[in-house]
Amino acid sequence: MNGKKACKLSIGKSKALPRKKEQGFTLITVLLLSSLASILVLNSLKDNVNQERLSGNFQKEINARLASEQGIFASITTLSEALADNQNATIAELLALGVQNGSTDLGRQTGHATLNHGGMTYKVALSETTPGELLLISEGNRFEGKKVLKARLKISQGGGGSPFSDAVSGCDGINLGGSGQIDSYDSSDSSTITYTTDRNGNQSVVTTRGSKGHVSTITKADPDASPPILADIVLGGNSPIYGDLNATGGIDTNTSNVDGNLHANGNIMIGNGSGIRITGNVLTQGDYHQKGGKIAGHVRANGDAEMKWTTYILNDVNDGLDILYGGADTFQNDNSEYRKTKYNIFPNVEKVKDSDVTAPGYDAADPETNCDHLNITDKIDLVANGASSLPTFTGLSTSTFTFTESLGSAEGHYTGNGDSTSFLSSDEDVLGETLPVIKLASFTLSSDAKAIIKGDVTLYVEGDFTVTGGAKMTIEAGSSLTLLIKGKVTISGGGKIESLKHGFTSTIPGRKSRPTMSIYSSYASVTEHVRRDIYRYTDYGFQTSGAGELYAAIYAPLAFADIGAGTTLYGSIRAKRVTVTGGSAIHYDAALGDADRGGSYSATAKLSFLGFKY
Repeated sequence: MNGKKACKLSIGKSKALPRKKEQGFTLITVLLLSSLASILVLNSLKDNVNQERLSGNFQKEINARLASEQGIFASITTLSEALADNQNATIAELLALGVQNGSTDLGRQTGHATLNHGGMTYKVALSETTPGELLLISEGNRFEGKKVLKARLKISQGGGGSPFSDAVSGCDGINLGGSGQIDSYDSSDSSTITYTTDRNGNQSVVTTRGSKGHVSTITKADPDASPPILADIVLGGNSPIYGDLNATGGIDTNTSNVDGNLHANGNIMIGNGSGIRITGNVLTQGDYHQKGGKIAGHVRANGDAEMKWTTYILNDVNDGLDILYGGADTFQNDNSEYRKTKYNIFPNVEKVKDSDVTAPGYDAADPETNCDHLNITDKIDLVANGASSLPTFTGLSTSTFTFTESLGSAEGHYTGNGDSTSFLSSDEDVLGETLPVIKLASFTLSSDAKAIIKGDVTLYVEGDFTVTGGAKMTIEAGSSLTLLIKGKVTISGGGKIESLKHGFTSTIPGRKSRPTMSIYSSYASVTEHVRRDIYRYTDYGFQTSGAGELYAAIYAPLAFADIGAGTTLYGSIRAKRVTVTGGSAIHYDAALGDADRGGSYSATAKLSFLGFKY
């Protein structure tokens, strides 16, 4: 028995030892698992803290952006109020209002709003980095969060303002052929224009190229009319445009490039070519077709969209999706991405203002909605004032002629070949002003004759006005010529009209300033119906050929106009139809956008938002 007990005890002892080892291992395992769990919990807490910080920073950035946006909105409101108080306020005058920062509580100081509320602040700075544009720089802050927004603004005239707000306004259509270009400068800014004179006394100018050479049509398109009104803008050859195209019909760029935006009520066609074809955005209520090149902005089309091989939409500023279209699509493989549903969304492109009298906001005094908002026929008939048996002016053969104004009267006087004749003036209502007017049956300057304009001279011509045969008319610096005409204007055959200073003159206190040369024509061109649906528009009421450099603000809303080969037009032109051919160039004088000659403001001037600057 003792042996058995010893055996049992021995067996029992041998079983107890492993139990203690297992219990120690379990303890270590539990400790390890607890440590791992603690590490995971700590890491999770750390991640939560980081996420919370990131969320807080994001919230601060969002609040900072909201604060900067508030700065933009509040400043626009304040500047608009200042503009409402002074309809003639300039960008410089708005800049002079100054900016105040760090206001306590929501309020305004010295014309601009600032904010310091609940840790959110903003401050706004003003500048004019681009001539004619006001730049608002708004910095918003929320604790460590910071966001800066830059908004571009300009002063837009109210309805019934300048008839010369665009480089070219072709009410029923525009055809820009040849290889000429359209751009802009500002005669009121001496840094954009330089006058030079050669050894023969001939003056020429050099202008700095700007991007305000806007081109527009106005009449509501009606393809079923007789003749049809297409109101298209058609470019041809290499005719670069430095400005926006706004068409009440369609736009066809062919192989030309546009440094600006395209906006049309009809279809837009981007023709063959490479590189950047359009530097801005493309907006159309019709269909969009792109045959070549790249669009730097985005595209919006209410209708169908088509893009050929090797065509691209860059959307440089990442302004929404590259393209939105409301109709069918035809995209080559390069652009197969745009077949996705997210792009096939009706963008509801806004209509370009046109002459539709039933449209909301139509204003007969607004040059954007009425090609002849001055009702020029009645205005010129008022100047004619029943005149009859008017003298004919014919300047020939090296004669020198002088038209002058002094002491509120005007006269035309010429000497040459032993002849001496004077044409006296009568006071008439000229677009709302009582002015001395010289009235003539017709005007012809030819055969190397010369004419000089001194002072503010107004001519009324019942018939045609012609400068040809090497003749030259010179408008002296500080002087102006206003031409009111019922007939045709033709400058050709080496005939020239030279303006020694571009822009506006105002030689008599209390009188409206006027362009150095302005032409107001009531000539109504006649369309020739050739056959079936073929029409000719060659009955030009204004025509130049070989005219050299011409400065003029041209208002001929009933006439066809042709800027022919060998002409460089400085100024602006508004006509029923405009054709530019043979490499002619048009340099728009942006200073003419401030003119209100003959118009009255039916709406207040306002600040227009041009977009954000990145």
